[in-house]
Amino acid sequence: MRVLISFTSPSAIFIYALVIFLLIGIIAALIIVREYKNTNTVLIREKKGKKAIDIYGDNPNAPIAKQSSKNIERFSELLLLDKEHENEKDIVYDNVVSLKDFCDQFRNFCASQKHLFYSIEDIRAFISNLATSKIMILQGMSGTGKTSIALAFEDFIGNQTTVIAVQPMWKERSDLVGYFNEFTKKFNETPLLKELYRSNFTDQIFIIVLDEVNIARIEYYFAEFLSLLEYPNVEQRTLEITNDVWSKDPKLLQNGRLLIKPNVYFLGTANNDESTFSISDKVYDRAMVLNLDKKAEIFEGEESHRVKISNQNFENLVKSAQIDYKNYEQLEEWIEILNKILVQDFQINFGNRMINQLKTYVPTYIACGGDELEALDDFVAKKILRKLEGKDSLKINSAIGPFIDEINTEFGKDKMIKTKEYVSKFQING
Repeated sequence: MRVLISFTSPSAIFIYALVIFLLIGIIAALIIVREYKNTNTVLIREKKGKKAIDIYGDNPNAPIAKQSSKNIERFSELLLLDKEHENEKDIVYDNVVSLKDFCDQFRNFCASQKHLFYSIEDIRAFISNLATSKIMILQGMSGTGKTSIALAFEDFIGNQTTVIAVQPMWKERSDLVGYFNEFTKKFNETPLLKELYRSNFTDQIFIIVLDEVNIARIEYYFAEFLSLLEYPNVEQRTLEITNDVWSKDPKLLQNGRLLIKPNVYFLGTANNDESTFSISDKVYDRAMVLNLDKKAEIFEGEESHRVKISNQNFENLVKSAQIDYKNYEQLEEWIEILNKILVQDFQINFGNRMINQLKTYVPTYIACGGDELEALDDFVAKKILRKLEGKDSLKINSAIGPFIDEINTEFGKDKMIKTKEYVSKFQING
């Protein structure tokens, strides 16, 4: 005869309660043992009446971490930079008084010292881009000098460029900045981290090149920088390196954060092929763009040498260019005209961020020796019309003729050449 025991019988309920009680007791015991071990690991109590010292040393406010020592130096290379800086002499900067002369000297330096040849328009655009945003995207065919112009510029101003090869698997900020290794108790100090740290010692201009910036999704691994570099208060542009404090940490880490100074500029070289990702609007809107579409003609550059310009000197020249520019009303009128035409024909427009960028770019480009409408044309072609990519090609094609006619009417047939050339490439023959 089979005996059945009801799950709701008193005996069954008693057994269930006993099992649950035992499990709770075991879990509680394990927690108590673990906390006891952690406490003994974290605190070192001296027998002669001194207070307990946490593993970070004698900082009573520092967070507690497991299995560390107050004598551990987790940032060995940054600490080495601290020591090297103690013996460095103050940098003597040249006093640059003209952005036009600065552009001319840089172009001649590229030709005479590097055998690199760029049009004066590309040089003016490069310098004006630096003035407008801390992020620049360098685009163009292979061999047109995307990386070379960045390397030449840093040689020209006497400070070595850091080139970081972006990897396809990069997805987060730790790929750029580094991370703490729990096993070795050391921080993985990347080239970018060391360069950001070194930039805090001086007012030299630091160019950081992200080579093949779109071989991974830049809006993933570079997301925090995209936000930080837009803060109007430069003192708020601090990057969290660690979320705790150790007594042996480098002196420029304040509460685990490192300041991104205004003298740091990021340049990303971009290729557009099947091996890369398209760059999102979020990146393009914040960055300036330099299109190196063709090689410039070879010319005999005048002998030119390095110019050690401080970032403060450069920023002062940009501010002076904006003060000296007296045509803001006309510029705003042109923006309004262009905005109306672009919305009407292509359903794209100027955002507030781009208008603010334009009000820096145009005066700087003029101070570099360029023309006002030439600057506006360059900005529209590389920043605004880029939004046509991916739109309905038939609708674009039907609007190209009216658009060019309206541009000719408002600005003249011999003006806004890049803008007209850019939209013409969407024309469908036949």
